Amino acid sequence: MMKLIGRVFRYLLGLVLLVLLLDVLSYVGVPVYRFAPGSSFAGDSIYNPYRGVDPANWRKANFHAHQRERKYEAYTTDQFFDAYRKQHYDIIGLSDHCYLNYAQSDRAGFIPTYEFGWGLNKAHFLMMGASYVSLRDFPLTLIPSQLQHTLRRLHSQARLVVLNHPGQLRVVDHRVYERLRGYDLLEINPDNGAENSLPCWDQALSSGIYANLIADDDAHTVSLRGSFFQRCFTMINTPALEEDQILSSLRKGQSYAVRVTPELNQRPDPHAGLPTIREIGLKEDGTVYVSLSEPAHEIHFVGQNGEIRSESQHVAEASYRFTPTDTYIRVEARFDSGAEIFTNPFVRTSGMQPTNVFVPDIHWPFTILLNLLWVQVAVALCFLISILWNLWLRNWRPGWASIPLWRR
Repeated sequence: MMKLIGRVFRYLLGLVLLVLLLDVLSYVGVPVYRFAPGSSFAGDSIYNPYRGVDPANWRKANFHAHQRERKYEAYTTDQFFDAYRKQHYDIIGLSDHCYLNYAQSDRAGFIPTYEFGWGLNKAHFLMMGASYVSLRDFPLTLIPSQLQHTLRRLHSQARLVVLNHPGQLRVVDHRVYERLRGYDLLEINPDNGAENSLPCWDQALSSGIYANLIADDDAHTVSLRGSFFQRCFTMINTPALEEDQILSSLRKGQSYAVRVTPELNQRPDPHAGLPTIREIGLKEDGTVYVSLSEPAHEIHFVGQNGEIRSESQHVAEASYRFTPTDTYIRVEARFDSGAEIFTNPFVRTSGMQPTNVFVPDIHWPFTILLNLLWVQVAVALCFLISILWNLWLRNWRPGWASIPLWRR
């Protein structure tokens, strides 16, 4: 019995060492970057993401949901699309993990999309307008440079790269969002607790890293309305349900997010009568204004470091004028029904729309030292695996080998 336990232990130990070896090998060749310290937005003008929007062109959209990863129930792609059409979605995205799903690809608003990432950190990215799937990921991302390296590699593989559910990132400190660059959009998801996306967004914006929002439910079901299913969606202003127009509107920031509570989402007609934005914009004197379809319980104008710069209660219209110290302003509206609206930021700039571009600055001494360390760890793991392999070969014999020759 003890021999059997010892043999099983050696097998499991060997498997663990092999997994660790593959993990360490994935780190070899990854550079260590110097991250420039964040600096807040500055400039003599203010970028207005809603300039030129047409009130007749608002469309309801969800870009991040799954059909192949069905955690709670089995459902077909037809059932998936029907569930969203019943709630009058104009754009229905299907973004399975590491898989481009072309089901009903002739539908209006189709954009080939998949969710990248299978590592333990839940560092996932929505690859919008992708033509192929990349499977190269870190089993466990340990340092910000590895996360940045993944983004640097992915950026050329899709038309838009979205930072998915940033509040769910594990192991790596969330202060990484003060330095991480090279993505186009940041996802607002239904979670408003510890994994809320908004603090991560404000960290990035406060560091001068420009990112517009996209709002998705990340659903793995088509009927459990108490889960994330249809609890968050994007309203996007686009003249046509075509890939180029949709992506252009998202890039400009001509969109806003709507989020609802589980209780509101379980009504017989859950999305009926939800509040909307009637008008939003920027006046010449730097005043941000918003007009809603119904009075909100509270309207917040949020600025640098996520601070509330102004608050209005029980009104359908509100405004706030940029002060010399304001670097960006975004609007949040919360309603008595449990619905919430979040807008894209108005940001200081030098005249053009800000960009989110990563310019690599490799720290070569640290890169060489860290890669030498990974190589040494890999060699040590190979040595341990070879010892276990030799022990296994020495102790293992087929059952018939112990039978005397004259009895075979």
